[in-house]
Amino acid sequence: MKQITWKFCICLIILGVPTSLLGQFDLQYQQRGDRYEGVKPKPVSGYDIELISVLADYQEPVETEGFPNRVSLRFYLDEDEAVHLTVRELDYRAYYWLDKVQPAKPWGKGFQNVFTWPTDPVLNQLRPKIALYEIGALVRLNNATSSTVEEVAPAVLFHTKPPAQIEGYRFTIKTGEDARLQATFIQQDTGKPIGNPQKFRRKRAGRPFTIEWDAKKAPSGPYALKITGFSLSTNQSLSKEVHFYHQPSLKP
Repeated sequence: MKQITWKFCICLIILGVPTSLLGQFDLQYQQRGDRYEGVKPKPVSGYDIELISVLADYQEPVETEGFPNRVSLRFYLDEDEAVHLTVRELDYRAYYWLDKVQPAKPWGKGFQNVFTWPTDPVLNQLRPKIALYEIGALVRLNNATSSTVEEVAPAVLFHTKPPAQIEGYRFTIKTGEDARLQATFIQQDTGKPIGNPQKFRRKRAGRPFTIEWDAKKAPSGPYALKITGFSLSTNQSLSKEVHFYHQPSLKP
């Protein structure tokens, strides 16, 4: 048994898991009923622009230290589509990962899509500790993997009560190289940009950052975030499109 444990530790070190995590074998990424969840080695990122999380701009206060007993995600579907849900840290510290969700009932049209999971098995046991809104969520539609053009359903992350209205969004991304970027939101029905482009003169490789959109005056409908730019070291062009449906009311 000691020999098996020692070999397992060596494997984790090779995969890049910090030694502080080697004693947390019970937190290993594994099936936990309706989901896979746990500590997972940091994936190797080969993407020019990697989309990490798309969340509504809402943070419910947490009155207790650590995580609440349960955490929920809620998202809107304009039509029936295949859903691929991932929850992870916005920036890697404890190497938390959740995916392969099996919902209690099939996902469907509307805002009734909710996934809730307990925090005691993993989130409350993580070291170093992380806070609720240091995790993000990405609900990909149809395609489970990253691509230049992605379709997503923005999610609401909460523990007790979601907001009545969605007034904005937070798109968290990172680049594989130091880059200069520009982000523009587009109303897809008209093809017209909304507001002025957001410009980022220098974003460091591998460091996540968030693009925010104030949607208070935006009518419901399909929108796109278009990100363009170039690598500061090679001058190679970079681009990413994120298509999403904005439904401001959780009770449309």
